[in-house]
Amino acid sequence: MNPFPIVFASLRRHWVMNILFIALIAVAVAIGVGITAQERALRQGSAHAADKFDILVAAPGSHTDIVMNTIFLRPSAVNLLEGPIWSKLLDDDRVDFAAPLAFGDSWHDHSIIGSTAQFIDYLSGGLRDGAMFADHEEAVIGAAVPLEIGDTFEPAHGHGFEAEEHHHHGVNITVVGRMNATGTPWDSAIIVPVEQVWEVHSLASGHTENDHDEEHEHEHATGSPEHADHDTHDDDAAHEHEHEHEHEHETVKLGPPFDGLDLPGVPAMVVHPKSIAGAYGIRSSYRTDHSTAFFPAEVLVEMYQMLGNAGAVMRWMALGTQALVVAAILAAVLALMQIYRKQFAVLRALGAPRSYIFGSIWLYVAILVVFGAAIGLVLGWGVAQAVSQVFTAETGMAMTATIGKPELGLAAGFVIIGFALALVPAFMLYRKPVVEALRGS
Repeated sequence: MNPFPIVFASLRRHWVMNILFIALIAVAVAIGVGITAQERALRQGSAHAADKFDILVAAPGSHTDIVMNTIFLRPSAVNLLEGPIWSKLLDDDRVDFAAPLAFGDSWHDHSIIGSTAQFIDYLSGGLRDGAMFADHEEAVIGAAVPLEIGDTFEPAHGHGFEAEEHHHHGVNITVVGRMNATGTPWDSAIIVPVEQVWEVHSLASGHTENDHDEEHEHEHATGSPEHADHDTHDDDAAHEHEHEHEHEHETVKLGPPFDGLDLPGVPAMVVHPKSIAGAYGIRSSYRTDHSTAFFPAEVLVEMYQMLGNAGAVMRWMALGTQALVVAAILAAVLALMQIYRKQFAVLRALGAPRSYIFGSIWLYVAILVVFGAAIGLVLGWGVAQAVSQVFTAETGMAMTATIGKPELGLAAGFVIIGFALALVPAFMLYRKPVVEALRGS
């Protein structure tokens, strides 16, 4: 005998209650699926954000604070790494690339970071639009910064509400380029020459005057003899032009080499080593009383452990919720089956085998569980996607929630448990005597 007609008839007759059953199951499954999918998306997004930051060298302090400050651009108070220490990294044979990072200023909650043109090339693989900065008051912006090339802005000291009241008045920075999208918080960053950050905070420029003097001596040595015959007026004009030309050279002196003797401190240095052996050597060499060096991946592992512990607690809570939902549905199904007991008893009296009654009841509950789990799987993925978009908007860290084996396993486990528990009402009605059911006792 085919049990589907009686099952579908039962589903249609009490469709409101059945929809509630499916909704409860869907919510229970969605909670577990959403937690696991979002946790994995957060891990993948944070790992991607740290890809370009092989080693961080900074002043002794909390590694977590340094990572949050440099990789995720979450402003926090950190000590400064002294200039003579970090300048050695630029000449270290084990270093393939190193760049200073200077924080502290912002524009409309977008962090302004002082660094070098080499760092921008390394971080984003070049520019999407415009050109690299060539002057102190020029900037390259991230892909998500709401500015256009040619726009000017006034930086503010600090972040948040207080920054609105502490503008660097008289400092106007012009946007000259835009980076490629990186899928990291740096897409919302504004990068200026590190010299600009030092200059606006009244610090040394990181370059000596000797650099400029050597350029001018070279120009004088290669000049034309005809200049010796100019009159006094021409000499004065040439001298004035020389000062203007010297000032021009001062403004365009950006990036390494720096003067290691008079070099401001920086919050951190990002270092890309030439080899794995070199990476461990750098980490060991710069772990001193005046500096610390570490792999950001080490910090992320610790954060993942804490995240995993919290996730485990939430998963156990979700499991408890699912157990309560299943118990509630089974209780409701048992109550519903009492309504149908006379109909099933009549079928038994007409010759329907017990296996038919057993299969019909089990199939009824199983259909509710399967539909609820499938909807819950989709609902959990949708919720995780929405949460990921909120996280991406808030942090700039690209996160995409996906359905993987853990989520499919969770939904499948719920279905299997549902199938097993569906045996309870089926077995109870299976054993009920026909005469007793017909009497309604």
